[in-house]
Amino acid sequence: MERRPGRLETVPMIGHIVSWAKKFSRQFSRSNELQELEPDEIRRIARDFGVSVSDLLTLAKSDVHVQELLTQRLAEMGLSEKLLQDKHPREFGDLYRVCASCASTKRCTNDFLQHKSGHSEYCPNTETLEALRAIGDANAAPRVAGGKN
Repeated sequence: MERRPGRLETVPMIGHIVSWAKKFSRQFSRSNELQELEPDEIRRIARDFGVSVSDLLTLAKSDVHVQELLTQRLAEMGLSEKLLQDKHPREFGDLYRVCASCASTKRCTNDFLQHKSGHSEYCPNTETLEALRAIGDANAAPRVAGGKN
């Protein structure tokens, strides 16, 4: 893939957004401080992170466990988070944004706790994850008995 000069790298930006959202989500959810900023300031922050204003607000309000749920879902589907970020950064960003705005995070959490998640019909990312798995270039290495890769 050809890189364009000045283009923001999606993977580092998603990492920064996730870290930022985790760091400030409790503060923003209590005080709505982000929404109290001037619209120009919110647009500047969103631009700095390379996301839309609505995505920034969604990420700031998202459950701090969203990243954990996505990590579990990727593992369950046999996908390597690292390879996915490296080879499909846009898709990874989309997966995270969809997960952050999902209305089924409690159900997803409960399913993982009960070890019954499977290929969930309620997960809005299932179709994308299955397509990425079919491509095969982000699949995790098969695990060998004894827990060694």
